[in-house]
Amino acid sequence: MDKIIKEAYEYGKQFTKNGKLVDYLPDLTKANINKLGLAIVDENGKIHEEGEVNEKFAIMSIVKVILYLMALENYDYDEILKYVGIKPSSKAYNSLLDLEMGEDKKPINPFINAGAIVTSYLLFKKFADKTVEKIIERTRTLMESPDINYSKSLVETSMAVADSNFAMTYTLKKNKIIGNDISAYDLLLIYCKACSLMINTRELAKFASILSRGGKNYKGEQIVSEKNAQKLRVLMATCGTYNFAGEFAMDVGLPAKSGVGGGLIATTNKGLGIAAYSPGLDELGNPLAPMKVLKYLSEKLNLSIY
Repeated sequence: MDKIIKEAYEYGKQFTKNGKLVDYLPDLTKANINKLGLAIVDENGKIHEEGEVNEKFAIMSIVKVILYLMALENYDYDEILKYVGIKPSSKAYNSLLDLEMGEDKKPINPFINAGAIVTSYLLFKKFADKTVEKIIERTRTLMESPDINYSKSLVETSMAVADSNFAMTYTLKKNKIIGNDISAYDLLLIYCKACSLMINTRELAKFASILSRGGKNYKGEQIVSEKNAQKLRVLMATCGTYNFAGEFAMDVGLPAKSGVGGGLIATTNKGLGIAAYSPGLDELGNPLAPMKVLKYLSEKLNLSIY
């Protein structure tokens, strides 16, 4: 395992400079594009790692997995489906088209921005002014790290350039998917704080391991219900890499979720939890080097679920 991880890391290093840093969030433009971290938690709970696994980065869209998990833990599944669907998207993660042209005017899935905003709204309806605190608390449990918190600087810069997210939120309000019990600004503040949680690759791999083990951690404790872990893996497989999901299924064949902060999480049906980080992105907003690393690992370890 350690030999293959080292090989995968060295392979991925070739691609770090080929990616492009996020250009619309000042905090993320400061990242070192040469950095790459890779961690795998094996079926026995042992962590295998290579590179900058302690480097902190913004969780960004990977938090959508946690937001949807918390919705599943607090609502009946059929109730959630009234607010957000589960279909893959052929459009960009920040597209408004489905909200305007779809038959029911709701987000097509919880992993596009509009879907995650709606999921944040559902959590607000349950937790009110404690919503962010609950999201942080759940993230700390899933990643076994009591120090995880959000970057105030990143929240401020994210809110300053959130025009498309504001447009989505107002459209969702117009479509009556989101009610008038919270302002667009306050709802997006919840969402931005969730996306601004600072994590590292090792912590992310622990979360991936829980999902790969049917919701259990390496001690055998049921951290996530088996049914919810399965639902998340299915959504990660079909929607986790946005409109690249089809190609990703062919190339890699693993349930995964990416984030523009440079993180990538992947689950397996062999008990392995995988996470990688490198801030350079491809043209679709997925971290380039981690995607290459994951493809390498999938081929070498025969991990494809298909």
